[in-house]
Amino acid sequence: MGNRLIGYVPQGMRRSMLARTLGAILTLLLALLVSYGLWTVYENTLTPAALDQRSPVNAKPSRPGELSATAARALQAYGGEAVWKAATGVDSTVTVGGLLFQLKGAGIPPHATITVDVQRPHTVIKPVDDAGDTGVLDGFSVMIVAPDGKVLEQRDDARQHLQNASISTKWDGLNLLYFVGYAFWGYYTLPYQLMRTDIGWTELNDGVLEADYGTNLPVHSRIQRFSFDTKTGLLRRNDYTPVAADPGARVANIVFEHGVSNGIRYTSKRRVKTSIAQYGWVLPAPDFITIDVESWRLR
Repeated sequence: MGNRLIGYVPQGMRRSMLARTLGAILTLLLALLVSYGLWTVYENTLTPAALDQRSPVNAKPSRPGELSATAARALQAYGGEAVWKAATGVDSTVTVGGLLFQLKGAGIPPHATITVDVQRPHTVIKPVDDAGDTGVLDGFSVMIVAPDGKVLEQRDDARQHLQNASISTKWDGLNLLYFVGYAFWGYYTLPYQLMRTDIGWTELNDGVLEADYGTNLPVHSRIQRFSFDTKTGLLRRNDYTPVAADPGARVANIVFEHGVSNGIRYTSKRRVKTSIAQYGWVLPAPDFITIDVESWRLR
């Protein structure tokens, strides 16, 4: 009888212990939810992700070749019209990561070199894979080239072969190359894009531009929105739909840091966040894409 009593816990005590355990778990979950909520508020009010809450006022497209006040200020902030009209390319070293590439099952190696042409959509990524191959985007065509120069794979129009049924649909090497190639061409050449006559620019408010890229340029989505600091002219946020990844996704590309190379500013740290709604608040985590530019040079 005495042995049976050793370790015996009355039923009432067991219930009390279970209730305390469940209470502790619920308290922890509530604390995590409150913390995430506060983090979300901070991210969307006190960082570059913060939105301009004003409604568009007298928004009208700029005439081709004409710069709105916001576009002119932004172009000047990144070096000026003369610098970008004379520029031919950008050389960089980059590390890219984030949830998207985990879901897609593909990504470029860290510290890859990415080179883009300024005046046309042409990007070279080396290496584009762990085998040391080079990826080349030229317009909508892509190809992967071995170190000995042999073309391993190529696709004339990557838009016709998008693996984007869902955010978790796996990418092959050419889809990865297309996405990263056009993305960095767009990121690096934004100042020049402000002067292109084949892109329609509309100033929605002071500091906010909307771009219509048409159908002849490889970009995330035809319509995109850009938010600039109204004092410095530097880019803060770029909203778009990453169609090549998932046409149902809504994201905001947030610029957290700028660097300077030979007197020219460039975006050095970007974090792409999932938007709760298009052009709306973003979720602070997880990061959809992380972009860290380790070196950058305009030539």
